[in-house]
Amino acid sequence: MAEREYGQKEPMENEAMVRTLAAQASAIWPQEKELLRRIMGRPDLNVLDVGCGTGEISSRLVKELGLRSVTGIDLAESHIRLAQERYGGIDGLTFLTGDVTALPFEASKFDVALCRHMLQAVPDPIAVLREMIRVVKPEGTLYVLAEDYGMLFFHPTRFDTDEFFAVYGGKASAKANSDLRQGRKMPSVFASLQCAEIKADYVCVDTLRVGREAFTEILVHWRDGFEEWISRYSGYPLKDVRNRFNDMIECVRREDGYALWLVPCVSARVTKEAKERR
Repeated sequence: MAEREYGQKEPMENEAMVRTLAAQASAIWPQEKELLRRIMGRPDLNVLDVGCGTGEISSRLVKELGLRSVTGIDLAESHIRLAQERYGGIDGLTFLTGDVTALPFEASKFDVALCRHMLQAVPDPIAVLREMIRVVKPEGTLYVLAEDYGMLFFHPTRFDTDEFFAVYGGKASAKANSDLRQGRKMPSVFASLQCAEIKADYVCVDTLRVGREAFTEILVHWRDGFEEWISRYSGYPLKDVRNRFNDMIECVRREDGYALWLVPCVSARVTKEAKERR
């Protein structure tokens, strides 16, 4: 298989990603929980978590929102094994390994399908969304948290952080056939797939809302998990990539520093036309 077909599979499955998923869930969930409560207001909904990772959010849907049936699926066997070890004993929660571009479910099985922290990392996000539409019932709901690395802001810094994500990250993601600015595109993508009732919200992860320690933890795990991958795929020296990550970390840690990560959270209703279009 050609290198470009893998997307960001390597860093998405390494050990640092386990820590990243936990840190991100801790920072994002308190705000995102209310968005998901609006979408999943009934405990009898049958929910699919596409790209569930280590089960951080799948488990919260059952434990904190009271859902009775949640299925998490992920391509990474190591993530699914960990999810089963941590949460396999929770009633109503199931995990399995599978290809999210060819979901192993019959059509119209689920009431809701969600996908978090994944679409910016895969070669064909539209294929994932079409499969989600296929397995969700007509009038059911899609929800995506699609990251956008043009929505990170830091001050003060020694280096240009906009340049880092646009150029360093942009070159790496382009070579890996993925899109670090997927988040801003999601309302238009849902519209092109003929979904309806499209709604965009934003979780604000910043040094005021989540605190410096939590934000620092996320950036440290990003650095540990992605610095070698960015260097190799972008062509920039590893030391340069590391220095730029450390610059952002220093900004977050200093008392007069401010950092903000806007996280797009977009939902839509699956229409009859969307089901027919795929």
